[in-house]
Amino acid sequence: MNPNDVVSKGGIFVLVVAFIFIAISGLFFAGVYFFMDNVNTAFLSANCDIANNSIVSDCQELWELSLYPFLALKEVLIWASFISIFALVAGLLIFGYQSGTRPTLLGFLIIVEILFTYGSLHIANIYRTLIENSIVRGMLSDFTVYNKIMLNFPWFVFIISLFSLALGVVNWQRTNINTSENTLDY
Repeated sequence: MNPNDVVSKGGIFVLVVAFIFIAISGLFFAGVYFFMDNVNTAFLSANCDIANNSIVSDCQELWELSLYPFLALKEVLIWASFISIFALVAGLLIFGYQSGTRPTLLGFLIIVEILFTYGSLHIANIYRTLIENSIVRGMLSDFTVYNKIMLNFPWFVFIISLFSLALGVVNWQRTNINTSENTLDY
């Protein structure tokens, strides 16, 4: 499969999905983090006796062996949010570079990214409205990178779009279309 076919067939759709996933990924990871934290708190407050067991004598010991190590992995969700955002950013930059192989796709990318930058203003306003709620604010308090990106989402989208377009122009400038075949014959 030719990489140019991927760009021409579904590249813009991938671009749309990537920006949407960046916008909602932190909310998803924060929701899972909040749920795991509440489950941990609920299990810490409950206790029961387990009779005739040689390994554990109560529920807290059982949960300490089985459930609490899994719930302690909630800290990984913060890193997963961070890594997923920047993996998508790298993908968007690669997509911008790939779009430089076709000038029409590069022009269409400019139009789409202008629309994304405008749409990101609305997404940032929705996010600001969401964090006015104390529960959502509490859920997102540990996700500092996501909060910083979403509070400045229009600038984030603009900068990523600008670098993506710059990489597309660089790739367009180096393609075989702009050089003649005769100048390279020795």
